[in-house]
Amino acid sequence: MARPRKRSRRQEKFPVESLPVIIGQALADNDDFILTYETDPETGSRKIHAFTGKYISSCMLRKLRGLAESQKDEGSRKISGNWY
Repeated sequence: MARPRKRSRRQEKFPVESLPVIIGQALADNDDFILTYETDPETGSRKIHAFTGKYISSCMLRKLRGLAESQKDEGSRKISGNWY
């Protein structure tokens, strides 16, 4: 009987070109858009994540705005504007 083939973990690239479409759809659906990454502590490899949905409450938004403001000197940025 043949031994089952080992599958190598396929390193999929994040589809950066799809971000404008994802953001546009999130805005059209009145959803939140979150983009973040994580670093594997063992290998140092980084993985990017994009989420859309109902995640941020008004209380959490105030906290995030304050956090971004307090970390300005560390390079934190916040962009806000009216959305019509």
